[in-house]
Amino acid sequence: MMKMLRTQHQKGFTLIELMVVVVIVSVVTSISILSLGASDQNKLTAQQNQLKTLLVLVRDQSTFDRKLYLVVPEKTGLTTHVFIENKWKESPKIEFLAWQPGLTASWEVDEAFAQQQQLPEAGWMFWPTGDVLEGTVVFSVGKDDGSIASEKENTAKVAWNDMLQFDADTEDMLDETP
Repeated sequence: MMKMLRTQHQKGFTLIELMVVVVIVSVVTSISILSLGASDQNKLTAQQNQLKTLLVLVRDQSTFDRKLYLVVPEKTGLTTHVFIENKWKESPKIEFLAWQPGLTASWEVDEAFAQQQQLPEAGWMFWPTGDVLEGTVVFSVGKDDGSIASEKENTAKVAWNDMLQFDADTEDMLDETP
């Protein structure tokens, strides 16, 4: 008889059971949202590291080969050129660096310098002495129009000076930026 009474009263979920389910769903949802944001940040960090690695590689290659190199930014990535036989050619030693999917880049290059030096395109020059033309690249997530995202967490910046010292190493460069 006791068993019959119990089964008659259990025709649904208790309030506590419903609250536990709601809490679990909330936690899972918030974790997934946080992980999506972390994914964007991971993309930005990976792209920053790839850019820094490429710039160091080009500087070292320029010094080793005793040749002028030029890194040209484009909408889809970076192309490296080398000055061989009195002309600029795409470097056979350094591959094209593509931007990560979902990221856009904006950059600062010295157009006047490119015209004065008769470069094929504006970019950052690398001399055999180890000197480089300073520059800045800003990566942003979720903007396809080429403009810089306004939210700080959706952007990442790489800036370097003429000795190829990056961001934290060049405090005076960082103080000049807004």
